[in-house]
Amino acid sequence: MAGLTATAATAAFVLALAGCASPQPTFYTLADANGGPTANGVATTGASAPATPYAIEVSPVAVPEQVDRPQIVVTRSGGRVDILEASRWSAPLKNELTSTISRNLTQRLGAMDVYGVPRADSLAVYRVSTSVQRFESVPGEQAALTAVWSVRKVPGDLVLTCRFAATEPASGGIDGVVAAQRKLVDRLADGIGNAIATSAQGMGAARCAS
Repeated sequence: MAGLTATAATAAFVLALAGCASPQPTFYTLADANGGPTANGVATTGASAPATPYAIEVSPVAVPEQVDRPQIVVTRSGGRVDILEASRWSAPLKNELTSTISRNLTQRLGAMDVYGVPRADSLAVYRVSTSVQRFESVPGEQAALTAVWSVRKVPGDLVLTCRFAATEPASGGIDGVVAAQRKLVDRLADGIGNAIATSAQGMGAARCAS
């Protein structure tokens, strides 16, 4: 009888622990779930975009240490910053940004990203470097993104360095602020893609977006 009582007590303790366990976190990504970026309002994919005689090389994006983590970091009133254990990026933020910019550019331009991959010396490559200076998420208010990016053509002497700074309204909770950040990253990648396309198509000197 004592053994049955002990077993029942153990089972009750296990159930109590299970009831107190933290819920599984929700994961978010900056990648567009609808099939990628748009060029002139028309969605493109790597399969349907024309093949290019050049490649791109997207270097890992630099981000502030405060937000470079799997957890989503949000700013509250009074300057308070919260690290949300229950709301996370699908990868550390710098990886999310790097993969999203790479995906957007390859889909928009139809070019391969050859970062870290052996390539022929004769292949023209546009090297993309991005440094994020501000990545701020304020649920119910706005998302803000400031970054400095550069494109360098190899071989060649083209070097273009530009600054991107923009905000997007973010209604609702975490879903809204993630959607706003996704729009900002798409706009950032669009500016980089326009510069590469302008140079590659011989349409004049590449310029920073106004």
